[in-house]
Amino acid sequence: MKKRVIWALMVGAAMLAAACAKQPEENAWQKSMRQAAELGTVQYTVQKVVSNNDESWKIFGDRKILFSFKAVIKAGIDMEKFDARTVRISENKKAGTKKIWLELPRPEILSFSIRPDDVQQLYSEVSWLRTEYSNQERDAIVAKGEWELKKDKELEEMMMRDARLNAEAFVSMLLHRNGFTDVEITFKGEDSHGME
Repeated sequence: MKKRVIWALMVGAAMLAAACAKQPEENAWQKSMRQAAELGTVQYTVQKVVSNNDESWKIFGDRKILFSFKAVIKAGIDMEKFDARTVRISENKKAGTKKIWLELPRPEILSFSIRPDDVQQLYSEVSWLRTEYSNQERDAIVAKGEWELKKDKELEEMMMRDARLNAEAFVSMLLHRNGFTDVEITFKGEDSHGME
């Protein structure tokens, strides 16, 4: 009886050790994806011109100002939002194929920045009876241009499309390197895209 218990414990320990040894291999692709914090990142540098024509005191003349600024915008996949529970894997050992289905988070704007050095005043005209634009007014005009850029749907759609394509290509390559012969990728809330 004692020998049977010891034998059972040894077999159990061996099975546990084998399972633990297998675990890193099975999850190698997950680890690789977690390490890629922002997959498919695209970066756009966008030039924007914004103006102001203040005619509120037309009787005393008007004043005009024109600014140009560069914004650096990054879009990609935030892998902190990736849910590994949505992943399905099937393997056909006879055919030597291994397929994976996974859902990635939707692409999003990851950062939007304008450096002070990238804001330039191109033109200013102020009638002699009017006061110059104050620093506060200048900042407000540039902020309005920034807001317009953030609300530019055409630019956003273009960036989301590029980030999506980059993420698909990057994830497919990464998973193929991890032994998957077939990769099917979808994005949360979007239609299926990927290999059939």
